[in-house]
Amino acid sequence: MYSTVVSASISGIESRRVVVEADVSDGLPSFNLVGFLASETREAAERVRTALKNSGVRLAPQHVTVNLAPASFHKEGALFDLAIAIALMGGYGFFSRQALDGVLLLGELSLHGEIGPVRGVLEIVSHAEDYGCDTVIVPLENLAEGSVSGRVRVLGAGNLNQVIHFMAERSGGRPRLMEESAYEPPLIPPLPLRSMKVDIAALRQAQKKIFDVDFSQIRGQALMRRAAEIAVSGFHNLLMIGPPGAGKSMTAKRIASILPETSMEEALEITKIHSVAGTLPQNTGLLTIRPFRAPHHTITPPALCGGGNPPVPGEISLAHRGILYLDELPEFDRPVLEMLRGPLEDGSIRIARVNGTYTFPAEFMLIASMNPCRCGYFPDRTRCTCTNAQVRRYLSRISMPLLDRIDMCVEAHRVKYEELTASSDEESSAVIRERVMSARRIQQDRYRGTRYRFNSDLDPEAVQRYCSLTEEGRRMMSSVYESMHLTARSYNRILKTARTIADLSQASEIRTEHLAEAVSYRAVDRRYWDQALRTA
Repeated sequence: MYSTVVSASISGIESRRVVVEADVSDGLPSFNLVGFLASETREAAERVRTALKNSGVRLAPQHVTVNLAPASFHKEGALFDLAIAIALMGGYGFFSRQALDGVLLLGELSLHGEIGPVRGVLEIVSHAEDYGCDTVIVPLENLAEGSVSGRVRVLGAGNLNQVIHFMAERSGGRPRLMEESAYEPPLIPPLPLRSMKVDIAALRQAQKKIFDVDFSQIRGQALMRRAAEIAVSGFHNLLMIGPPGAGKSMTAKRIASILPETSMEEALEITKIHSVAGTLPQNTGLLTIRPFRAPHHTITPPALCGGGNPPVPGEISLAHRGILYLDELPEFDRPVLEMLRGPLEDGSIRIARVNGTYTFPAEFMLIASMNPCRCGYFPDRTRCTCTNAQVRRYLSRISMPLLDRIDMCVEAHRVKYEELTASSDEESSAVIRERVMSARRIQQDRYRGTRYRFNSDLDPEAVQRYCSLTEEGRRMMSSVYESMHLTARSYNRILKTARTIADLSQASEIRTEHLAEAVSYRAVDRRYWDQALRTA
């Protein structure tokens, strides 16, 4: 007999429909699994046969062929186990063909018949309707994640017996068709499949409590606080330079507390990426907070940008719609840092492999911090112990093309004793977030109907349209362009930063004071690098 069920696979971060076909016929007893399969998928033959046996299913010796179609792309992972088991039982006549119609099955089987969690459930469930399915059966541990979509009925199963009973009910309760094949149900009837309704509001409230940091905990450093507010308002990249202990890392970790709340679309997008990568916390149906990723400087290129076999998202994709924080920037290997140049411009990364090209989203805000030299005190020669050559070598680990892609650079100074012990209250994250939200609403209204979302998204043509200057502003920028030896890219980034500063002050046009502040955030890095070159 012939039977089919629907499953799905993940290619990169996208779902692809897979039809599991099972054919049971007379002939030499065998179990053939075909369809361009990876080794762990091919091993499903042994897992499925043993799981069925230990779940009370006795199958007659027959010639069995299971095909995962289409065979044009590589099938990887163990998420097809459950679909193979049910398709096989359908081929043996346990279930009618009508019972298997409209059901999508996902899950890895243990030898005892337990159904284990798999990756990419949310992405697959969101496309189930496109695959002609109105019911999706997922592992119990993935039920919360699968139930977020709300487009189809999602049921969670903990073991194979639960799925068998569900399919038997859809099939009219027939136990078997072929002789010598039978199903011996457990003495205690299995629990029915579970469904779940996800309370998004409650999830948001619970996940907000993860952040126990606030800008009010930072003393002094008014310039860094201001730069952080501007960066978040326009989604600009930010570099902080200063001596050790000045509060650079402390500020970076609190930037996450002033990020605007995610929309439902953004939350689904973030959750899908983390689900595919296997970094979604257990029993977490939806990530409603923006990611804050802070990889160590020993990270490898594939771990940062994505890769492996099969390719999975890297840190820049896991930081999508959120923050990628690189502490001690010059300590990262230079080839690793250079890989950021493309994603910072394009908002995505393409990974080419022999069996295909994978595109991962990477629209993140880069926050980086660094000491100006190995000892951390350059250019203060009263404390710096580095030679001029050492300072130059240390700063040269960050190339100018990468530095050119960072919109803002701010200097962190040593906190004075009076600032550290002052009793006056600093602004809280909630107060700063209100100003950020106000600036973002202005951008939302300005770019409605276009492909832009933030000021940082503007291309050169859009900069001319949305960042027009007064005559006085043009004369000022002409002088700045020549004196600072700016590139076209850095010039446009100054204008985009000035546009954000104007939005924060509720100004419709960019004034000279906005330009002056934006220029000051480009002058810091120039001073450090130029001084290192002059003294080397």
